[in-house]
Amino acid sequence: MMSAPSASAVPAGAGERLAVLGEIERRVRWLATAIIDHANRVRPNPSGLKVGGHQASSASMTTLMTALWFEHLRAGDRVSVKPHASPVLHAINYLLGELDEEYLTTLRAFGGLQSYPSRSKDPDPVDYSTGSVGIGATAPIWGALARRYVATLGERAGVGRQYSLVG
Repeated sequence: MMSAPSASAVPAGAGERLAVLGEIERRVRWLATAIIDHANRVRPNPSGLKVGGHQASSASMTTLMTALWFEHLRAGDRVSVKPHASPVLHAINYLLGELDEEYLTTLRAFGGLQSYPSRSKDPDPVDYSTGSVGIGATAPIWGALARRYVATLGERAGVGRQYSLVG
């Protein structure tokens, strides 16, 4: 059985960094939930049909996505976000100043935030359009292969890492 690392084995400042990440994660989770709640319970809905928003799928990704975006991603890195975690991506982009506040109330509205990350329809940065057909899981593989191929041609290729978030 493994024991917890001693206090001297934990890097200096790690506790403070983790506390900050924990606070950011709470804000991301709250904001993603608020985006979904507004689409389902606040915005007028004459048809009465549930808009959806995948609350559990979003909540299950907040820790991982917060750590990636606020601690680990570097310039040139690309992330394929699982389709149902779109509200988390929008919340992160808002907190990073990449999404205007006016869009937070537009999930699944005409011209608003998409329920799946979309490079062509979302107003905020999306590395890969993932949709609901499984392309998101393999898109980073194809991105990495394309970069390698371009490099073999002697062309300048990106050097960032490729991530695929599935669940």
